[in-house]
Amino acid sequence: MRLRPLGRTGLSVSELSLHVSAGEDPHETAATIALALERGMNAVTIAGDAAAADQLASALAQGSRHRDLLVIARASSLVPFDLPSPHVPAGRAYPGRHLRAEVESLLSRLGVERLALLQLHAWCSEWLGEGDWLETLGELRDEGKIAGFGVSLFDHDVDAALELVAGGAIDAVQLMYNVFDQGAAASLLPLCGAHRVGVVVRSPLYYGALTPAFDHAAFADDDWRHSYFFDEHRRETMARVGRLTPLVAPHERSVTDMALRFSLSHPAVSTVAVGTHRRVHLEANLRALEMGPLETGRRAALEQHKWLC
Repeated sequence: MRLRPLGRTGLSVSELSLHVSAGEDPHETAATIALALERGMNAVTIAGDAAAADQLASALAQGSRHRDLLVIARASSLVPFDLPSPHVPAGRAYPGRHLRAEVESLLSRLGVERLALLQLHAWCSEWLGEGDWLETLGELRDEGKIAGFGVSLFDHDVDAALELVAGGAIDAVQLMYNVFDQGAAASLLPLCGAHRVGVVVRSPLYYGALTPAFDHAAFADDDWRHSYFFDEHRRETMARVGRLTPLVAPHERSVTDMALRFSLSHPAVSTVAVGTHRRVHLEANLRALEMGPLETGRRAALEQHKWLC
């Protein structure tokens, strides 16, 4: 497993990281994390809620190498808001006392001494001059409770982080970057590279659409993807995935391999987070990444398939 720098944190992170969420089979999750560590992966991403933390804590309690794991956590907001413009002051959504309490709670639940990153979720550019979040996260970093901090962007809203990255205030950005959503490549990814800001890519498989299972997936009513992939959107998505098939190389299993390799192809990317909860899927993803980033020609060909940006 190759490692890449995680911005200015001084940490090196595996190219593939696991996204751990609540509601999955705890035994299979624990086995998958153990296998990931065995294969050289060293990072997981989680939401800051207690349920996700408890799921990860349960898995870590069953292994012996949990101290080797880098935990990239998204802070939870104190108040709900509509995205992408919440019109909620930073001091209400992410007051410093809340961020400190959440970090200390995560450290206690997980049994680790330090988080790799804490990121404010659904970042809004107007928050840059508001509240005490920046001061508090800086203090937590100085205290050694987090190695770095950053923001997690709402879906395709990559421009929201440009000023933040250019000003040197943060250590990392979490964003969407996949074959269909390539918006970050135009300006944000080069800017992150220039300022040594780490990049955590999420949704490299576009919420599962770039996997073979999407053709017959039946999302439960309480799964947000049930309404997101409404009939017309689902049909268009499947058609666009079909147009990618001729670009799949003979040594790749499917569009999935190509899509994972695409998300790693930009040099500014630190790690790609995939919600993998079964060992068989993890093994397949690892085989894909062993091939390395895509060749220049195929990466250029895939640029013609950008859609959501």
